[in-house]
Amino acid sequence: MRKIILLFFVIFGMVYSKEIAIESDDGFMLKGFLEYPDEKKDKYPVIIFAHQFGTTHMIWSEFAKELREKGFATLLLDLRGHGLSIFQKGKENKIVFNNRFSSLLDLVSFFKKSNKKVNFSKIPDDIALWIDYLIENEKIDPDRIILIGASLGATSIIPVVSMQDIYKMVCISPGSPEIVGEDRVKLSLSSYMNPVMYISSLNDPLGSYKYSKYYMENSNNGTLLIVSGKGHGVVLLKKVKGYILQFLK
Repeated sequence: MRKIILLFFVIFGMVYSKEIAIESDDGFMLKGFLEYPDEKKDKYPVIIFAHQFGTTHMIWSEFAKELREKGFATLLLDLRGHGLSIFQKGKENKIVFNNRFSSLLDLVSFFKKSNKKVNFSKIPDDIALWIDYLIENEKIDPDRIILIGASLGATSIIPVVSMQDIYKMVCISPGSPEIVGEDRVKLSLSSYMNPVMYISSLNDPLGSYKYSKYYMENSNNGTLLIVSGKGHGVVLLKKVKGYILQFLK
């Protein structure tokens, strides 16, 4: 049975945000940060954010704040092995990463070593557990759960649609389906009928343009947005944020 820990940060006597921890099926203590809009509603639509490799939930902070101002609750995750989600069965187990990698091959090497350590194929199952938690929350509308991911996070949210009811999904610079299992990805997309948006730069250095087209071809209700340049992940937000906001409406 998974463990749930709620820590409240109180500012000026009011609850500002919740730091939440759940335990994965293989013993990772996963951390997330849940915040609500200032606008009072009976139930809020919620957006779950999954970050890219080598980063943390903080890369979404500014965009998440803007979405809360538009009425969405937000849950920012630290994926397994990243940020505060680095303890498995009481022992530290984190990704292998160096911000000063010498080449793309060096980055790919870090990625492969990290995958071997923490098992990225389990991230979709982790996210499904987060959704189990949210569904039990009386403030959250279970029929309007939205997933937004970048790079590793974008790839990882796709299989979640076969495990949970997902209202909409946005995948920014998704990677190879082999990360989470190609058969699993195809099965998920073949049964998912709700809207999904794939975003990539035309000259993405990690091949996201190719993968975005692949996912689009296997989707029933997809939108493909290709932008100029070679940006990857959240750096594209400045160019595509308006399109995402329109998609979420």
